[in-house]
Amino acid sequence: MAPPRPHTVNAGGFTTRYWESTPPGQPRGTVVLIHDGAFGGDAIGSWSAVMPLLAQHYRVLAPDLLGYGDTDKVVYLDRSPYAFRTAHLAAFCAALDIDAAHFAGQSFGGSLLLRALATPTPELPALSAVSICGTGGPWRSSKGVTELGNFDGTENDMRRLVALMTDDFAGFENTVALRYANTRKPGHVTACLAPRLRHPNLPKPEVRDDWPTPLRDSPVPVLVVEATRDDLLEPDWGHHFDNLAPHIHVHRMDARHAPNLDQPDAVADLLLTFFDQGSAP
Repeated sequence: MAPPRPHTVNAGGFTTRYWESTPPGQPRGTVVLIHDGAFGGDAIGSWSAVMPLLAQHYRVLAPDLLGYGDTDKVVYLDRSPYAFRTAHLAAFCAALDIDAAHFAGQSFGGSLLLRALATPTPELPALSAVSICGTGGPWRSSKGVTELGNFDGTENDMRRLVALMTDDFAGFENTVALRYANTRKPGHVTACLAPRLRHPNLPKPEVRDDWPTPLRDSPVPVLVVEATRDDLLEPDWGHHFDNLAPHIHVHRMDARHAPNLDQPDAVADLLLTFFDQGSAP
């Protein structure tokens, strides 16, 4: 299997790096993969082991989100972190003439997809969507907030962050090295930290949210994947999606927060089954 190939495209005015894997024959369709939002995250670091497996059947694309990897280091501070990245992702699809695709995201990437589909006029051309350990925002554990949200700038601390998300696996040290190198790219860590800044004399805005109720109005088939050993999220958070709507399915797997890193074969099988059948595995 050939490794994913890097490309660059202008998406909505932003220089956007993405990776592509293609099947040897006619593809069944297109899959777009969305990476996590942790320090050092990017598309190839999240999906390099999964992409060739999916590309046995599908054209697979994985863009670096705004602020990450080799995409422009841009953030907006007057709107949701999902909203402007969804608009950028929609522009990416338009730039590549993608009018229909299956989407999958992990952690922040999965939450982005769920929130995007829950809007009255979804921007993404989604045939189906899978969120792996992405809740849509809430139900982070205290450990997830305090430990995953801090980074001291060293490679050893990046090793700690990767260990929070995975079991030990063959590519662990390569993942640490790649993510640490990403943190040293100009603007990346600043982009991650900027949304936390607050006016010193204004209270934190109160957010009223009936999540995930808005998701039930989306007609797109959705698979929500809860990892049963993920202590960065509250236990059994997937129950919030159980029986939400007939087209929303919950799958529980024996994993930690990032099975795309340490269980790529299982994740690829799960995605292929859902994309091919449009139903829960």
